[in-house]
Amino acid sequence: MFKQVGVWTGITAAVIGVALAPQGYAQINEQEFQMGRAREACRNQAEQQRLTVNQVVSTMPISGSGGQMIGSDVILNVSRGGNTYDVRCTYDNASRSATIANLPNPNGSGNSTTVPTEGSFEGRGLASGSVFGNERETDAMLSFNSTNNFSFSLAVPPGTGAQVNYSGRIRSTRSTGANSFVLRGQVQRFASSANNLEVINATGTCEIEVFDARVISSTCNTRARDSATRFAGLKQF
Repeated sequence: MFKQVGVWTGITAAVIGVALAPQGYAQINEQEFQMGRAREACRNQAEQQRLTVNQVVSTMPISGSGGQMIGSDVILNVSRGGNTYDVRCTYDNASRSATIANLPNPNGSGNSTTVPTEGSFEGRGLASGSVFGNERETDAMLSFNSTNNFSFSLAVPPGTGAQVNYSGRIRSTRSTGANSFVLRGQVQRFASSANNLEVINATGTCEIEVFDARVISSTCNTRARDSATRFAGLKQF
């Protein structure tokens, strides 16, 4: 007589030659799996280039023209020659290759690039939250000036008029390479097409990333109702 000792899902382990997870085991989705693979590949690539990886700063999915995830941008904090830097690693899902850009100069004191004190930067990608729902293709626009004021907008290309605007003061900027940086802002005002773009006072934050002079990602949130948005830029390898 056989005694049942557990409930298992899937094909019998003897058939596939591996142990199977018990029912109820939490599985990650495909995007999380690919981002995890990207982090591992980028760590390995950094080590091959004689960089010591201190931590993974951020991981952002890269979407193709059809909205499908085609890779990841991974920011690594690394050390070499007694100096610490942030470098960008781009991972391609199809080829499973990782490429590190903006390498520090081993003879210098660090990344010599600086964040501009003013300018305007555009992007095209997919936004979610607020008036955009689960996901809509949008245009992004970031502008800031030498007095530390910034404005950031997400707008669906002409047709529906769905749009949000955030504005306030710059809290910090961090260079990640030539024409590339991360801006963190303290939101003071918010406007939404759901309210005819009426500007209201609203406290919150925005983190916006620019790569090669293009807006590639953002996360913004305020205390105003339905004001939270996320943006991921479309990018081709």
